[in-house]
Amino acid sequence: MAGKRKLYIQSAIALGLFLAATFVTGGVIGYLSEGDKDLLASPVALAVVVAFAAVSMLIAMWISLKWMSSIDEAAQEAHKWSWFWGGSSGMAVGGVFVILAAMPQAAALKIPAWYADRTDPAAYAATGAFAMLTLMLIGYAIAWGWWWWARR
Repeated sequence: MAGKRKLYIQSAIALGLFLAATFVTGGVIGYLSEGDKDLLASPVALAVVVAFAAVSMLIAMWISLKWMSSIDEAAQEAHKWSWFWGGSSGMAVGGVFVILAAMPQAAALKIPAWYADRTDPAAYAATGAFAMLTLMLIGYAIAWGWWWWARR
């Protein structure tokens, strides 16, 4: 129990640091961009966002590794099985759409990017990646429920 308590405290501290970093980063960029709308397009802003994203992902990985090592073997196996079968199934569903996108009829589709009104390739790539990840997470959730339902 002491190990779980320590994990909760460490996770809360990591989350607090993440939220503080988000607030400070947003405040600094907001302050510096006051009256200068091109600041967000500057190399400095890009470097700040890249560093912030990298640190955010490292914190998320650290928390998930600590959490995965704190759960019992059955729960670990459930998550591994669910990610393999559910995530792979969700990716297969998304793969159908990727293959269909190669068809000439796909040019007639007007799918908006999820990033404001952007129509550049990066916005469409990010939209597709987000859609694929969403399908994988839906598959994971279904497989995880299936795993536990079968073993109740």
